Amino acid sequence: MPDLLDPERTSPRQARARQTVAILFEATAQLLERADHGAVTTNHIAERAGFSIGTLYRYFSGKSALFKAMAIHEMDRHEREICAALAGTRADRVGDIVRLAIRPTLRPFEGRPAVRRALLKAAFDSPELGLRYERMVTRISRALVEAVAAKALDAPRRPTPEAEFIMLRGVVGAIRSDVLFGGGRVGTPDFEEALVDAVSAYFTR
Repeated sequence: MPDLLDPERTSPRQARARQTVAILFEATAQLLERADHGAVTTNHIAERAGFSIGTLYRYFSGKSALFKAMAIHEMDRHEREICAALAGTRADRVGDIVRLAIRPTLRPFEGRPAVRRALLKAAFDSPELGLRYERMVTRISRALVEAVAAKALDAPRRPTPEAEFIMLRGVVGAIRSDVLFGGGRVGTPDFEEALVDAVSAYFTR
């Protein structure tokens, strides 16, 4: 059996690969902010990133694969951020705990609405990504219920399994409709407050 690869030798290559992918993601995001996703090509992305087209194709089979990878990357980051915040919070009021799950959901991609719109569309157009998104929402919902149960002093009730299933999916549906159909509510304080109130009600009424 051949020797295992030396981690000290493989890590730099892995780090370079991660850096290359991060640069490609950023180049794609910049282009999506300036043009419709249908007008963004792999050649545009490679040129913007400062790489050859061959470098891009070393990592992704095409634009759809790149968009898919960006969506997965954002979903994973989003889940880690929210679950860590819920686990580590010292907040003891339902609304403050719920806000930890709501606010990051309203502000992905560093406030880049066109990027959010393109990748949200990619996520819901792909059965695989849709299932991944669904599982992410399930895990975040569970983390939220556990955080409220353990820390909130003003939560007289625990959501039923049916209510737990519905509460954050209602948030996702509202955000998706606003982002894809141009309502302009996402990012406003009133919209955030309405979502926090709606989810908090599952624990307080």
